[in-house]
Amino acid sequence: MLALSRDPNVAERQMQAVIFYLTTFGYIDGDFDSSEREFVRNYIGELVAHRVQSGVSGNDELKQELIDRFTKHFHEVFERIDRHIQDLFTEAVAAQEHQNAFIHAKLKLRCFEIFQSFDSASQESLMETIDALIEADGETHPAEVTFRAELTELLESQVDMELVGDDEASHRITLSEPSEVEPATGAHAFFDQFEYHYSKDPSRIQKQIRADRDLLTEAIHLFDRQRREGEGRLKGASSVAAFAGLEPFLDGHVYVHPIQPGQRYELTVLGDLHGCYSCLKGATLQSKFFERVNAYHENPETAPFPLLVLLGDYIDRGLFSLNGVLRTVLQLAICAPKHVVVLRGNHEYYLEYKGEVYGGVKPAEAIDTLKPHLPAEVFQHYMRLFEAMPNMLFFDRMLFVHGGIPRDRLIRERWKDMSTLNDPEVRFQMLWSDPSSADVIPAQLQQQSARFPFGKLQAAAFLLRLGCHTIVRGHERVDEGFRVVYDDPRVKLWSLFSAGGEDNQDLPPDSSYRSVKPKALTISYRDSVAHAQPWGIDYSSFNDPEKNAFFKSKPEIDHKTG
Repeated sequence: MLALSRDPNVAERQMQAVIFYLTTFGYIDGDFDSSEREFVRNYIGELVAHRVQSGVSGNDELKQELIDRFTKHFHEVFERIDRHIQDLFTEAVAAQEHQNAFIHAKLKLRCFEIFQSFDSASQESLMETIDALIEADGETHPAEVTFRAELTELLESQVDMELVGDDEASHRITLSEPSEVEPATGAHAFFDQFEYHYSKDPSRIQKQIRADRDLLTEAIHLFDRQRREGEGRLKGASSVAAFAGLEPFLDGHVYVHPIQPGQRYELTVLGDLHGCYSCLKGATLQSKFFERVNAYHENPETAPFPLLVLLGDYIDRGLFSLNGVLRTVLQLAICAPKHVVVLRGNHEYYLEYKGEVYGGVKPAEAIDTLKPHLPAEVFQHYMRLFEAMPNMLFFDRMLFVHGGIPRDRLIRERWKDMSTLNDPEVRFQMLWSDPSSADVIPAQLQQQSARFPFGKLQAAAFLLRLGCHTIVRGHERVDEGFRVVYDDPRVKLWSLFSAGGEDNQDLPPDSSYRSVKPKALTISYRDSVAHAQPWGIDYSSFNDPEKNAFFKSKPEIDHKTG
């Protein structure tokens, strides 16, 4: 029988890990049937009974009470984990990737992480349990055998991680617990001009689309102008330290914003917005972004320099994608180009095949909603915009990016200097990757999915190469809105998610994002010392027709939810 820790907190985590492991193997053959579910429930009961009998003194009545209580608790954990795995089937995947391949890769990663948390004896015992589960439904499915063999190969693989680069990156940044920021008391005239639905009337929607395409063209010209001014500055630079004292610039798809001595800064960072226009509007007004821009321009010597950083994924999932979030984000960038950084997410990724444009993720509700009403050239224009969008921002020693870092193999093969960050494959991979709790993810596991994992040491090595200490990223739904993933002397990594809300009417009724409590992040710089503060976004005020014209009437075009 599997040996659990005597520490009750550690034992709780181990039990949850074992349940996840067993549930995963139940799904691998595509049919988690009743015999396999019963096996998991019985095994939970046996583990609990073994734990109580061997670790608790007292009479039999007390022991049985504890066994019953904890068995019920872990059966509830089992049901929660089962729902979590089912939710993976709703996650976005690359257009060329099969959903099952993505799910298997995610489950394999989690099993790999779990296995590393046990000693060798417990690992062996866990494998024996898995073998019993595989046979629980009376047959050994080839998918289960293959999955077990692949996992064994991963666990036996040897991985070397070399930390090379600038070791001078300072960790002079503090983080406070999430807080609540006072809701905005009113609206702002800036937003009023953009709050209208697409019409079903052919002549009217053509007029609306012409206005949007003018906006796309203006945004593309803005990015082109910025990159012309910064062209070639990354070439030959070994780390961000080379840019100390320079003015901010965009080289290719990489923004660099060094800090100036004596200057104070205040960054407002938003993660994935996914058509949640009320979250964008609420966060912008709560942060007093417009007031802070005005204050800086009136008194730049004393007021902090404000910067709004948007981490991508403006479209899909929510009801107000192209005509709400993206339209407004572009207008913000055009109106205040020195104070707004628009980064690309993996959903800002369209593909063209034989003259037709497709969403680069599955599902892609924004494009699928409008395709019956608009010609392909409109989506070709959006595709050009997305290709022009920058991918990342370096602010001092912090990296802001949608997803994460490139694969180890690509870094080894192509890295020359900071200009390598403009390599199209490097940029693509940094849109899709996710952090893992493991220290290092073997290459064969990284190769199995476009949305691939990386480990803590891999993130540390990449940051060290760049001369950075912190990654702020979006991409993954985190129900708490903000999550500290790595907090280590070598690397800090924070995930931020700004879409969601249990009662947010910007989302379809069955959206999995309703479990999210959307957050924004404020990062204040003073005397080269940074302080970060996550805070809750007030979306509910802007579900009100009096403060959001999108809610004064119903959309004429139905949003596709799948």
